[in-house]
Amino acid sequence: MNVVHTKAITKAAMRRATQERSTQLTGEQVAAVFSAANDPVATQEAGVEGGATYAPQSGGAVPLAQGTSGFSFTDTRLAKSGSAYVPILRASGKLFFKIGTNAATYSCSASLIGKSLLLTAAQCVCGFGSNKLYTDHTFVPDYDVSKGFTPFKALKAGVPTSFLKGTDACASAGGVGCANDLAVLYLDLTGGQQAFQAAGNTYYNYLANAFDAVTAPSWTFYTNVAVPKYLEVSVLGYSSGWDANGKMQMSNSPAFQSYKTVGTKTVKNMVKGSSLGLIGAGGAPWIINLGVDATASNGATYGTVTPRNAIIGVNSYGWTDPKTNVLGACMFATNNEFPYAAYGIRGASNIGFLVDYACDSPVGWGMRAKGLCR
Repeated sequence: MNVVHTKAITKAAMRRATQERSTQLTGEQVAAVFSAANDPVATQEAGVEGGATYAPQSGGAVPLAQGTSGFSFTDTRLAKSGSAYVPILRASGKLFFKIGTNAATYSCSASLIGKSLLLTAAQCVCGFGSNKLYTDHTFVPDYDVSKGFTPFKALKAGVPTSFLKGTDACASAGGVGCANDLAVLYLDLTGGQQAFQAAGNTYYNYLANAFDAVTAPSWTFYTNVAVPKYLEVSVLGYSSGWDANGKMQMSNSPAFQSYKTVGTKTVKNMVKGSSLGLIGAGGAPWIINLGVDATASNGATYGTVTPRNAIIGVNSYGWTDPKTNVLGACMFATNNEFPYAAYGIRGASNIGFLVDYACDSPVGWGMRAKGLCR
C-alpha cells in the first residue's frame, strides 16, 4: 500500500515528538501472555514448515552461534573504543508518523534490512483491524535528538493482511502479542542518497525460525540445572523511560520463546528482560550476534558458523509497570498465515514473505531490480 504524506514532518517536529507507539500490557494481559510460559512448546500445525533459514542476500540456511555446551552467546571485537562496532548500530533509528487527523507526531523504533528497505512493527504502520494505514512515515537512521540527521520518507508500506484486518492470532485481546506484528517500508531517496548510505552503508541480516537452530544447554557440569532454549539478544531502540526517547538504547539479555495456542493457531512470540518496556521501543529489532568478528587465534571459535547482526524479530509489547522490565517480540516464524519454508530466495516465514514481496515478487514493489533491496 502507498504511504500517504499529508504534510512533511519537520525536524523540529521530530525533536518535539512526545507521542510514542508501543503496546503496553495491563495486569490481566500480562497474565494471559505469561500463561504461555507454562504451555508445552507447540508442534508445527499441519502444513506449516519449520527449520531456521537465514537469507543475507541470496538465501541459504546458516545455523546460529552456539557452543557444544548449548549455551548461546554474543561476542564481538571492540578494539579502540569500539570503533569497528559502533557503525553497526547506525542502521537502527527512529520512525515518525501521523495517526488520523491528530496533529501530534508519533514515533516508533525501526531498522534497515536493505538499502532502502525498513523493518518495524505492524502496530507502527496501522491499527490492529483498522484496515487503514497511518500517514507521513519518515525514518531517521541513528537518530539522536541532540545531533543533525537526514530523514527518509516512506513511499510504500507492507503489513500482513491478517494484522491489518484484525484476524491475526494474538496472545491477548486487542491486538497484543500477535503472531505477525511486523511490517516493511519502501524508503524514498533523500538528496539522491539511499537510507543505508546515511547509515554508513550498513543494514542488518535476518533469521527466521531462529529457535529451530538451537538446542537447550546440556553441558554435564550443570546436571542439576534445567535451562530451556534461549538466544542471547540485543535490542536497539528508543524508550520514553530513558533520555526522554531522544537517544538510542541497547538492551542485552537472553530471550526465550513463548508459544501460545489460540484456537487452531499458534502464536510464536519471544520475551526477554529489559528496561525499555515503556512506550517508544515498538518495532525495535531483536538482534543476535551483534558485532564484528575478531581474528581467531589459539584455536578460539565462535561456535557453529554464525550469521552476524541478524534480526530474529521485532519488539511488540512492554508492560505498563516500569518495574516489570520485560519486553515481548513478534518472532520471525512460519505460522498459519505464512507457512512455507522459503519465499523465493528470501527465506521462510512472515519476514521471508514480506522481503520477497518488497524485493522480488512480480506482483510486489520490485526493489531489487532498482538496486534498493539487499
